[in-house]
Amino acid sequence: MKQIYYVIQALIHGRGANIIKVVSLGLGLTMSILLFSRVVYEQSFDTCFKDHDKLYQLWNIWTVNGEPFPPSEFIIGAAAGGILDAMPEIVESAASTGSWPGSAPIYNGSVRFDDFKVTADSLFFQTMGIEVLSGDPVRELQQKDVIFLSKDLADKMFGGENPIGKIISFNKEIELTVKGTYAALPENCTMRPKAVISLPSIWSRRIGNYSWNGGDSWKEYIRLKQDIDLDELNKRIDMVVQQHIPRSDKLGITVMAKPVRDTYRGYDEVKRMRNIMLILGISILFITTLNYVLISISSLSRRAKSIGVHKCSGAGTGTVFGMFMWETGIIILLSLFLMVFLMFNFREFVEDTTAAKLESLFAVERIWVPFGVTAVLFLIGGVLPGRIFSKIPVTQVFRRYTEGKKGWKRPLLFIQFAGVAFICGLMWVVMLQYHYVINKDPGYNPERVVIGVNNAPDAKARLAARHFYEGLPYVEALTSATSYPSNGYSGQMIPDEKGTSLFSSRYDFTQENYVAFMGMVMQQGRVPRESGEVAVNEEFVRRMHWGKDVLGKSIQTEEGRVKIVGVIKDFNIGGFYSELKPFVLHHHPKDLADLVYLRLKEPFGENLQKLKRDAAEAFPNQTVGFESLEQKMADSYNSVRVFRNATLLAAIAILFITLMGLIGYINDELQRRSKEIAIRKVNGAESFVILEMLVQDVLWISFPAVVAGTLGAWYVGGLWMEQFAVTVGSLVPYYVCVAIVVLILIVSCVISKTWRIANENPVKSIKSE
Repeated sequence: MKQIYYVIQALIHGRGANIIKVVSLGLGLTMSILLFSRVVYEQSFDTCFKDHDKLYQLWNIWTVNGEPFPPSEFIIGAAAGGILDAMPEIVESAASTGSWPGSAPIYNGSVRFDDFKVTADSLFFQTMGIEVLSGDPVRELQQKDVIFLSKDLADKMFGGENPIGKIISFNKEIELTVKGTYAALPENCTMRPKAVISLPSIWSRRIGNYSWNGGDSWKEYIRLKQDIDLDELNKRIDMVVQQHIPRSDKLGITVMAKPVRDTYRGYDEVKRMRNIMLILGISILFITTLNYVLISISSLSRRAKSIGVHKCSGAGTGTVFGMFMWETGIIILLSLFLMVFLMFNFREFVEDTTAAKLESLFAVERIWVPFGVTAVLFLIGGVLPGRIFSKIPVTQVFRRYTEGKKGWKRPLLFIQFAGVAFICGLMWVVMLQYHYVINKDPGYNPERVVIGVNNAPDAKARLAARHFYEGLPYVEALTSATSYPSNGYSGQMIPDEKGTSLFSSRYDFTQENYVAFMGMVMQQGRVPRESGEVAVNEEFVRRMHWGKDVLGKSIQTEEGRVKIVGVIKDFNIGGFYSELKPFVLHHHPKDLADLVYLRLKEPFGENLQKLKRDAAEAFPNQTVGFESLEQKMADSYNSVRVFRNATLLAAIAILFITLMGLIGYINDELQRRSKEIAIRKVNGAESFVILEMLVQDVLWISFPAVVAGTLGAWYVGGLWMEQFAVTVGSLVPYYVCVAIVVLILIVSCVISKTWRIANENPVKSIKSE
C-alpha cells in the first residue's frame, strides 16, 4: 500500500505533466481502439449465421468473346435451385433472393416503414441459418402475398401484439399477410433483411426473370452437408450450369461458390480500407506509446533525486520498477475514462465516422480489442521507462542529475515526427480528393433537382400526376426517366453487324426534354422524339470506332434495331469511381416514366418540404417521396466522407500528442543545457544564436523524419486513390506543402518554448546551478 501512496503523491506533485499524459493517451487510445475495432468488426462479417462455414454464396462470371468480366454476386435466377437438384448428396439447401422490394416502403395502416426487405424462396431461412421464431417458412413462403418480419421490425410495427395474421401493405399496392417472425440480424452481415416476402408474390405479377436465360439480378446461396474442396465444388457447379444455360459461341457464363464470410471482406474497397486503417491504427498506437515513453524519460532529471531518496529508504530496483508500473497503470486508467467520456459524449459523430454503432464495435466477441490495445500500451509504455528509472543509482540523492545521453529521445522524436507527417499528408490528400469529386462537374446540372417514384397505375393517373406537378407554384420544370446518372443505370450488350457482342452499354428511357432539363450538351443531332430513335454519348462512338460520321447509323439493342439521331457530350455515370461508360438514350413515349424529375425554385429546402406534403395529400393511395439528386450524389461518396473524418481526427490527435512529447523533450533539454546556454550568453552569444542552436538540434531530427513520413503518406495515399477514375491531379505540391507546414509547426513550438530562456539574464541560470 505504501507504494501506491507514494505513486499517488508523485502523480499529484507532477499533475501538470500528468494531465498532458492523460489527455495524449486518451486521444491516442480513442483513435487506435476505434480503428482496430473497426478492422476486427469488418473481418467478422457474416459470422452471425448458424454454421457459417457451411454457407456459400454463388457468383457469376460473364464471358464475352472469350473475355471474362469481373465476378458479380448478382446471378441468374435458376442457378441455386438447379444446383440443389443436381447435387443433393453435397448441397443441403439453396436459396434465391431478389432485392426488387428493397426501396419501396411497407405500411401498417398509414404508418410507413422503409426498412430493407427482400423476396426469397421457401428455403431461405434454412439455407442462411437464421433462427425462425414463429411460423413455418418452408410452407408459407410457397404462397403468394406472404411476409415474414424480423423480431425488431415486428415490435416496431405492432408493439407487443402478436403480428401473425396481420395485414400490411407493400407500397400501397399489395396486401401482405404476416405469417411468421425471425431473429433480428446484427449489423455486420451482407444479407440483413428486416422483412422477407415470398417469391410467388412477384412471380404472380410477372416481376423478375427467374430462369437460366439471363436475368442476373439474384443473390443466391447454398448450404453444404459436408466439407468439400472448393475447387472440386466449383467444378461440379460449373458442370451443372453448363448443362442448363443456352448455348452461345459469343456469350458464356460461369457460376462459382465462395464462403459467405469472404463476401464482404473480399470487396476491393474493404481490403484497401482494412490495410489503411491497420496502418493508421498501428501508427497512432505506436506514436502514443512512444510519446508516453518520451515524456517519461524527459522527466528523468527532475525525478532522479526522489528515486534516490526511495533507494536510500530501502527501496530496491524491483520496488522502483513496480512503483512506475503502478503509475503507468493509473494514468492509463484515467485515459480510458477520458476515452469513454469522449466516445459517449460524441457518440453520433463517432458512429458516423466508424460507420458502426458502438454496441457493435465493442460486442462481447470483440471486447478483446480494447483490452489488447491497452495491454500493449501498458507493457511498452510502462516497462521501458520503468527499467531506466529503476536503474538510477542511490548516489543521485547527493548531486544534481543530468541525463546527457539522447539515445532514447532522438529515435522516439523521429518516429513521432514521421507519424505526424504521414497522417497529416494522408488527411490532406483525402480532404482534397473528397472536395474534388463532390464539386467536379458531372456533365449535367443536379442543382435543385429532386427525384420521386411514379406509382400512377394507368395512363389517366400519369397524366393527372403530370398536371399536378406542373401546376405547383414552386416547381420550375418537370421531366421523367427510368433511372438517374449517379445510380449507374442498367446495362445491355451491344453487338456488331454480325451479332458479335462488343461491349456493355448503360441505357435509359427519357422524355424529350430530359437532356435540356439536365443541362446535358448535344454534340451532334437532336434528342430522340419517338420509339426507334436513340442518342448515344461520345464514349459509345469511340467504342464503335465510328469517327465523326455517326448520325443515321443503326445499332441493335434489347428494344430492337434503333437509329442514332444525336450524340450527347460525355457525362459521369455512377460516380467518379469508374471510367467513362458508353450510354444509349431511348425515347419514353408515356406521360411519366418510372421516375419524376422536378427542378424546384428557391428556397430549395423549404420547397422540398412543401412538395412532400402536397404530394402526399394529393395522392393518398400512392407512395410518394422525393429526394435531392445532389444529396444522392453526395451519398455515393459517403465512404470517402467517413474516411476523411477519420483521418482528420487522427491527424488532430497525433499532432497534439507529438507536440506534447516535443514540449517535454524541449523542457528537459533546457534544464539539461541551462548552464551551457548561460555561459554562451556571458561570452557574447545573442538570443537568436541560442534559438538557432536549439532549433537546429530539433531540425536534425525532424527534417528526415518529416521526409520519411511524407513518403509514407504518398504511398498509402496512392493505394487509397486507386478507387477513383479521376483524381485531383499531381499531389506532389500538396505533400511538399504539408511537410513544410509540419516543419513550421515543430520549429514554432521549439521557439515558443525556448524564447524565454534565450532572452533571460544568464546570471539566473548560473545561480540555480
